[in-house]
Amino acid sequence: MTACRVCGGKIAAPAYEAPAPALTSIMTLLDIPTRVYVCDRCGHAQCDEIPDIETFYDIGYRISLNSEGHDQIFAVKPDGTVIYRTDHQAEIARNLLDLPQAATLLDYGAAKADTLHKIVAARPDIEPYVFDVSTDYASAWNGWIAPNAQATYEVPAAWDGRFDAAMSHFVIEHVADPIGFIRGIHKLLKPRGTLLLSMPDVSANPGDMTVADHINHFSEASLRRALAAGGFEVSVIDTTSFPGAFFAVAVRSETPVKQEQDATLVQQAVERGLEICDFWRASAAYLEKRADTFRGRKVAIYGAGFYGSWIFSRIGNDVELTAFLDQNPNLQNAVHFGHPVIAPTAIAEDAEALFIGLNPLKARAAIGNMPHLHKSGLQLVWLEA
Repeated sequence: MTACRVCGGKIAAPAYEAPAPALTSIMTLLDIPTRVYVCDRCGHAQCDEIPDIETFYDIGYRISLNSEGHDQIFAVKPDGTVIYRTDHQAEIARNLLDLPQAATLLDYGAAKADTLHKIVAARPDIEPYVFDVSTDYASAWNGWIAPNAQATYEVPAAWDGRFDAAMSHFVIEHVADPIGFIRGIHKLLKPRGTLLLSMPDVSANPGDMTVADHINHFSEASLRRALAAGGFEVSVIDTTSFPGAFFAVAVRSETPVKQEQDATLVQQAVERGLEICDFWRASAAYLEKRADTFRGRKVAIYGAGFYGSWIFSRIGNDVELTAFLDQNPNLQNAVHFGHPVIAPTAIAEDAEALFIGLNPLKARAAIGNMPHLHKSGLQLVWLEA
């Protein structure tokens, strides 16, 4: 029996279990099983906490510190132009926050604060502040954020009530107490201050359900409930600007917010959560069968991100992997789990199969636009049968 982190309801048993290893969002393997619980009371899904979670984020979670220009691909235009994630995040944030002149803006859980940096480049009137639970990123802040506008581990008491707005990008899915996290930001905002939260939308990005350190998987129903419990009135929940993610805008309330529950939204979230759990259970069994077909034979994996890494965690010991293929130039020429990352056009001629490590909702369309991967003799293996 476990308790839901959003509504406190009891969850009797996991909806999905998989043996070790578990895969983190930074593509490391942990020697722990994966368990997913779905709350039928509020539509929230959650996983067990990873071991020693505070140390993991303090010294182990060194996201985007590998290189100065490291970024993730958000989309590729038909002409081949790459749109990077933080550029797109910054544009969404500027549009949704619509900040007044000389606004104070806090990036809460900032990491390198690339999104904030790009917002300030477009709006130099904004006064930027950063907070993170690690000192690893301080070198990335120095030079453009004042020393007294930086904080690590604990937020200074002097920051209470200081900010016109706060944003937190892809952080809340990691925290063991999401309601406490939201309340912590509430006290930092001015009356009627604005909060922008972004997080994965597991319904549109089902791979998120199996990310070991993403211990919260929000639905619209559970997100609305969490924001109300944290003292915020929801203005916008945007599911279209960044496919696969929620961008929620909420306003600090000065009185308790009624936690209304939409029964239809909750039911839809529960059904979708259970459906995703069923998908990953079937996918693991299917990949095991396909890996057995190609045991000892040369294969490649398309995608050096989470989906491709998850495939590797399931089949890596059963096949002869030649390479990971990835379009992201920041990943190419690197080594991932001991194997090279190369451009898709450089796939080995003698590779007999290509395991497709992309969001299954988009994978077939994406690979369909790459005729060089449809050559004779190369079998494409999808996450689903």
